[in-house]
Order: sequence, then C-alpha cells, then structure tokens
Amino acid sequence: MRIRYCVGLLLTMLLSLTSVLGWAAPAESNVKITAVRWGRTVDAVTGTVKIRLVLDASGPVEVEQFITAKPNWRLFVTLRGASADNIAIPPSPDPTIIKGLSLVKSTKDTVHALIELPGSLPEDQYKVFTVKADPKANRPFRIVIDVGKTVPITDVKFSAGLKGKVIAIDPGHGGSDPGAIGPQRTFEKKVNLDLSMQVKAILERAGAQVVMTRQTDIDCSNPDATDREELMARAMVANNRKADIFISIHHNSSANSNLTGTTTYYYRKTLFDAVLAQSIQDAMVRGGGLDNIGVRTANFFVVKNTWMPAALLEIGFLSNPREEQMLSSPAFQQKMALAIVAGIDQFFGQAAKMRGEQ
Repeated sequence: MRIRYCVGLLLTMLLSLTSVLGWAAPAESNVKITAVRWGRTVDAVTGTVKIRLVLDASGPVEVEQFITAKPNWRLFVTLRGASADNIAIPPSPDPTIIKGLSLVKSTKDTVHALIELPGSLPEDQYKVFTVKADPKANRPFRIVIDVGKTVPITDVKFSAGLKGKVIAIDPGHGGSDPGAIGPQRTFEKKVNLDLSMQVKAILERAGAQVVMTRQTDIDCSNPDATDREELMARAMVANNRKADIFISIHHNSSANSNLTGTTTYYYRKTLFDAVLAQSIQDAMVRGGGLDNIGVRTANFFVVKNTWMPAALLEIGFLSNPREEQMLSSPAFQQKMALAIVAGIDQFFGQAAKMRGEQ
C-alpha cells in the first residue's frame, strides 16, 4: 500500500509540474523527406568511382551516422526531426558500391536511412553532410551521402607454406622523403629498401610472388604529392595486385637516444591482421635479438587501407647509436630478413589451422 501511495503521489507531482511549466510531448515533425535521388561520378584524378545519394527534405534536420560490421555491412544515417512516408526509392545505380537503400521510421520524428553495402567501408570512403535550402534556385534542404568503392575483403590463401602466395613488400619512405636519419647519417629510406630487397629475394626462392611498392630510391607517386596521395599509391599497389598480405618495413626513431627494440603495428580490419603482426614480431625478436617492444594497434594509413591482412614493422631505432650501426649492417639485415620470412611462413601455417585447412 505504501509503495502504491508513493507512486501515485509521484505521478501527481509530475502532472502538476507539467501543468505549471506548460510542458507537452513534442508534436510530430513537420519536416518531411520528400524525394530520393542517386548520382554516379568518377574522380578525374584518382579514378575513384563514387555514388552520391541525395535526400530532399522540406526543412532542416539533424544528421548522425555509423557503420555496422559483417555479416551485414550497413551505413546507418539517422535523421532527427524528420519523417518519411511512401517515398519512392529508385534502385542503386551501382550495386557494387551501394546494394540498396531503405528508410525506416523509428519514432514519430526520427528516420533511419539504411544503406546496404557489399563490403566494409573505410572512414575516408564515405561522407555525410547537409546543404541548406536555396529558395532562389528552387532547391530544398538536402542530406547528401557520398560513398566510394567499398573494400572487398580479400581471402588469404589459407594453405601453409609460401609457395604461390602473393606478398606485397613496402619499403617505407624513399625519394623526396628520407624518413628518420640516424646520428651517423644513416637514412631510413635506404635501410628500409636494403632490408626489403633481402626479404624479396628469400621469399622468391621459397616460391612466393613478391610485389614491391618501390625497388629504388623513388617516390611511389610523385615528389609533389601529398602524404596521403603517396601512402594511397603504396596501398593501391597491393590492392590492385590482390596480394595475400602486405608488409611495410620501417626503422624507428626517438628523441630519447637510449630507446631500443622491435615493434610491429596492425589495424584490425580482418580476423588475421593481429595474427600476422604477432607471427612476424615473434620471429623478428627471436632472429634479431633486439628488445621486444611488442605488437600494437595503430591507425596507420597503409595498414588500414590495404584490403588484405597487413603489418607495419619497426625493426629498431636508428636514433640509438649502437642500434643504428647494427641496423645498417648487411649481416644483420640478412638475419632480420630471414626472421621476417619465417614469421610470414608461420602466419600462413597458423591461418590455415584457424580455417581448418592445414
């Protein structure tokens, strides 16, 4: 009885407060989604195919977006302060980029635009924004959604061994970008390339096909390119050749010249990125004998925007005088190249076990 009395009293107080403040439930939105339009463009510089989806609205709305992961890749765009009824939705002009669109009403003033995707979609491959109404040009308020070509999830050849595998090797920096420079003027771009070429030779002797982003001291795009364009050029070498894995080889540097050790970075975009990074890190620590800094996640462009499992290796610190001397030694490079290849071989064996395809 006491609980019932308290609840009743609370409700009475709330109703009284509502009356005093003049509060009422928000009325149904007057803003309507009035039309859906598609467009398809090709970037003249990059060749990127893009779909533009435009939703016309009778007034301003608030927009939020997020992506859901597999098995159902979707871009959710939430339109707050809007409603949509009986809107004709034309089919997507390119199902390889957007499979379809549906408008789902979740509350009386919230609509979700569910964009079905054929694969994962990196953050830099889509953009959602609004455009104010332009009465003079007879243009309504618009919600614009640009979506680039989605990333096909490349399947690893899950057999053990290196024979027949396509492996992309990326010697970091090069050309106009020297990378780190050690106390004895050791250029990172040079030791990256020297080590990468040794890795290439060992892999090819084992029967692998090696795809190099560069084999000389050059930029992968052009000297005037932005950092992003240069990194995209490297990623696309691997993507276009449908490599099974991507390895970017670097050497570290720090203001603290006492720091030493080996590190491997990855970006979690497939089930196998972490496995690849750990396999190579373990092998490099065993083979090179440097301090084990460990495996870490990172938002590095080349490991994020390659379509296959990828790892970025920081072999050691050029900023450490003792380590600089070791890292520039052909004998140590050979030892480390063998370790990297052993780690790659270990990865394919472990990946095969994970898929039950030994």
